[in-house]
Amino acid sequence: MKFNEEVFGEIHPDEIHNSATMRMLIGAGFGSVGLMGLILGYTLESGEATEALLYAMAAAFSFIFGTLLFSKQRGYANELPTPPLVLFPSLIVLCLTCALI
Repeated sequence: MKFNEEVFGEIHPDEIHNSATMRMLIGAGFGSVGLMGLILGYTLESGEATEALLYAMAAAFSFIFGTLLFSKQRGYANELPTPPLVLFPSLIVLCLTCALI
């Protein structure tokens, strides 16, 4: 409940479970992108297919990160949570670095 209030502000008690469910679904969406990359990274042969996967994942993480920043610019969020501000740029750099090596 405290985390919800830090991110979303004061929440009506009837909506606490709904906001927690939305956070879980959003986190699962981000995690699924990483899980697809992990599984495909082990099953694809090294070369162009793996490089294309890493570029696609970097693009997906960039899109998610851009959406997060755009929500702040539009005024939908008072403060951005710290973990995504560290996690997504790190994943983008990691994907691009691995694709270029």
